[in-house]
Amino acid sequence: MNQEQAGLIMIALMTLALAGAGWGWWNRHKRYEPLARAMNWSVPAGEARYRAEGLYVATTEATKPLQRVAVKPLAYRSKVVVEVYPEGLVLRIRGSNPILIPVGAGISAGRATWTIDRVVEPDGLVMVGWKLGEHDVESYFRLVDSDSEDLILHIEQIGKAQR
Repeated sequence: MNQEQAGLIMIALMTLALAGAGWGWWNRHKRYEPLARAMNWSVPAGEARYRAEGLYVATTEATKPLQRVAVKPLAYRSKVVVEVYPEGLVLRIRGSNPILIPVGAGISAGRATWTIDRVVEPDGLVMVGWKLGEHDVESYFRLVDSDSEDLILHIEQIGKAQR
């Protein structure tokens, strides 16, 4: 076997690996299609009670923390503005329309140290638990210039008002 043949074999193997990864991601998107239809793309009228800027890290299934929810725009990391309204939580993920997590979705909030492919200092992430369609999910945020405790407090207040 000469160098050209070995190179062609390596290129073929890399092409197969990339095609397999693409096929797997496409299948994951298809599996989560019912969740995509359950997304709420509205924004409440009025003024937000609280607003925080930061980084959107991931949304995972609550019972499977290593399973990223492959629903656009929740499938990818991005900058985010999180706004708390009496009606729920609005996520303004860069490059997407705003998403409303209504208070009826069982919103709760807490701290986390890790999520899929991301580990930070102890309690460095804000975790928001909610229901997307019939699935319990958890979304993770890393706040930059905002106080995590204030965001958690405001989310818990609107969550308690619903209960």
